[in-house]
Amino acid sequence: MARIPDKIRSIDGSKETLKLTVRITNLWFVGTPNKYEQAEMVFVDSEGDQIHAICKSDHLKSWKADLKDNCTYVMHNFKVVKNDGQFRVCKHEYKLFFIGVTVVREADLHELPFKEFRFVEFANVVAGNCVWPVGWRVVFRHVSSKNTRVVFRMKDLSGEILSCTLWENYCTQFLSYLNERGDDEPMVIILTHARIKDAQGSYLASVSNSFKASKLLINDPILEIQEFKERLLDLGVEVSPVLLPVGTISKIVMDNHSWCYPACVQCHRKTDIQTGPFTCGCGKDNDQPVLRYRVEVMVTQNNESNKFLLWDRECAELIGETADDANRVKIEDGDLDLNASPQALDKLLGHVLAFKVRIQSKFKNAVVLRYSNDLDLINVILEMLPDSEACSKIDPSNVDCNNTTHPECQSLSVIADHDPVAGLPLTPKKRMSSDEVDDELGSLQIFPAQLSSNKLTRHSHKSQFS
Repeated sequence: MARIPDKIRSIDGSKETLKLTVRITNLWFVGTPNKYEQAEMVFVDSEGDQIHAICKSDHLKSWKADLKDNCTYVMHNFKVVKNDGQFRVCKHEYKLFFIGVTVVREADLHELPFKEFRFVEFANVVAGNCVWPVGWRVVFRHVSSKNTRVVFRMKDLSGEILSCTLWENYCTQFLSYLNERGDDEPMVIILTHARIKDAQGSYLASVSNSFKASKLLINDPILEIQEFKERLLDLGVEVSPVLLPVGTISKIVMDNHSWCYPACVQCHRKTDIQTGPFTCGCGKDNDQPVLRYRVEVMVTQNNESNKFLLWDRECAELIGETADDANRVKIEDGDLDLNASPQALDKLLGHVLAFKVRIQSKFKNAVVLRYSNDLDLINVILEMLPDSEACSKIDPSNVDCNNTTHPECQSLSVIADHDPVAGLPLTPKKRMSSDEVDDELGSLQIFPAQLSSNKLTRHSHKSQFS
């Protein structure tokens, strides 16, 4: 009878005849290649628990070609020792060492979770309450450099300030991004497996990268950084250009993203589980993942189109049914593949709306933060534009007008000195401050988009473990 896999949380040093089914979520090499080099890695199992594993130089030659980041394995037999060193990669009480009889077999285990960040509050670092280093989400504030290090201050969502030092290659990566960045938005970074230096005398607590275990992500297109920027926006910190346009949804865009994604029923966080029960990182037990909309559309601008990203809430409101309901109807009609688009998406077409959007120049689209079909609001926005040869307002009695002499029926209008999106250099008739714009919006009914409501309520105003 084959051995039943052990759970990482059950490892207590009492046995070393372990059988583990794991994913390597972090892999790095320490020492001189082909000489005194060892591999260190973090394993995660189906329960999401993590443990630090080390393959020393005398065994690395046997396994180096087989060990790969993000791959899944069945492994047997490890030396189990106390995880009581000065630098702890994981909080597990024990860590694993490869030995001569360790067995490593790559296996196709899609159900195993991918890397998940477990964020620490800055306040806990400052107070000395962190016993192992993990990742942070931070906003760049100040930088100074000397030799091969860069020192800067970071601020989290709670307003706590923390100093960070990056050395060697991490310093180079940071400064390269700083020199090449093409916008003025804050730098949001994630630093994993950071070293903590406790406060001493007049020196405050600080963090730095570990020698090679740390990963540095700077404004990467990942969900955690996207959420952090949305929280900044929710707190009134503008992280990229926010514009008020009016336009018509004219096309559904299909790229490498599906029209929906499986998510937690409570926090809307994406999951890799397609079907069956799972426990989300937020702690919610799910019987099944819930489908959420993620749809890119084209909004007309004269004879040009610009890409807008619509999330779950606005899609569900405009379509009139949830993504799960739309998918269920699609399956009943014989389209079983999740990537097959449902007929219900066509209900998005033709809507003339006022949008509040945030430009994402890197992704060449604009995220819809709020929308409204309120004609008064639409006309308020249109009045801010230069006089056109045709009418400057939408006729409330002729909302479905397709007259090509009505630019508002087919064009996008933007409140800004100029639109960061190429091809939209528009100047308003009168300037409005951001406060005045928000007041104008607040006086009319605006439906909050999913990114600025459901997704942003996942976390409190402070960073926390996830």
